[in-house]
Amino acid sequence: MRMIIVPCCLALFVALVTCEGTAAEDKKAEETEVEAKESQNVEKRGLHGSFGDWHDYGDHHHEHIKTVTIEKKVPVPYTVEKHVPYTVEKKVPYEVKVPYPQPYVVEKKVPVTVKEYVKYPVHVPAPYTVEKKVPYEVKVPVDKPYEVKVHVPQPYTVEKKVPYEVKVPVPVPYTVEKKVPYEVKYEVPVPKPYTVIKKVPYEVKVPVDKPYKVEVEKPYPVEVPKPYPVVVEKKVPYEVKVPVDKPYKVEVPKPYKVEIKVPVPAPYTVEKKVPYTVEKAVPYEVKVPIDRPYPVYKEIKFPVHKEVPYPVKVPVHVPVHVHKEEHHDHSYEHHDFH
Repeated sequence: MRMIIVPCCLALFVALVTCEGTAAEDKKAEETEVEAKESQNVEKRGLHGSFGDWHDYGDHHHEHIKTVTIEKKVPVPYTVEKHVPYTVEKKVPYEVKVPYPQPYVVEKKVPVTVKEYVKYPVHVPAPYTVEKKVPYEVKVPVDKPYEVKVHVPQPYTVEKKVPYEVKVPVPVPYTVEKKVPYEVKYEVPVPKPYTVIKKVPYEVKVPVDKPYKVEVEKPYPVEVPKPYPVVVEKKVPYEVKVPVDKPYKVEVPKPYKVEIKVPVPAPYTVEKKVPYTVEKAVPYEVKVPIDRPYPVYKEIKFPVHKEVPYPVKVPVHVPVHVHKEEHHDHSYEHHDFH
């Protein structure tokens, strides 16, 4: 019985102490709340409507409601600049020395006439015929320059390549070939019986002049540190109440709609150059087959001296009545007449 009474007494004592401590804390909290209410006149949601009579009764008996403020931390996005190192390749020009002999030989090709002697006789006909081609004008009769009309359909068709998706049928499921390496065993011909070289260790005696002392390390005592108790301070987290005047609003950025004007494509005219063939008269040489070369006569104008008669005064002798002179005179007159 004595053993049962002792723990009961201890439990009652602990309960009384805790009740006193909580009562003191409640009184302090109530006093702070009364001051806050008198200064701010904060209304609670739903207290005046549903519990109005009870609240009046509590004010009459000086009883107050305990309020607990909870602070929530709202994460706000912010930009963080991170320095990322990266390699930058820079081309640095440097001098490259090429070894070459000094002075060096420069080879230059110079054309040289070489006489070639023919050791056998060559027959050359003399004189020999030489055909020379003489160009001459060939007149082609053309009625008149005529107009060439090219028919172009209006409107004309323009072919435009439009890419489109081509669906390739793929069997589902489809086979995938995968190369898997595997071990291939093959026999290596080994001659039997075959010789096996085995290394057998043997003692090699090295001649020493005399025995000498060799220092051998001896074990010595080493102090080993023993563990001893060390006082370690352990940090225990506890709640720290910070007095706040009143709950304040925290602005949190909210997403909002932004109108973005998208340009609507409008139809427009496109001018495209279409190549078409144009026939153009090009003069060309017409070769007329000729059986043999024939002489071509060409009119060449040259100056010609033309005799024009003009009066000339000729002295006339007086005739003399002589037979011989008459004969001469007749011949002379006849010659002048001609």
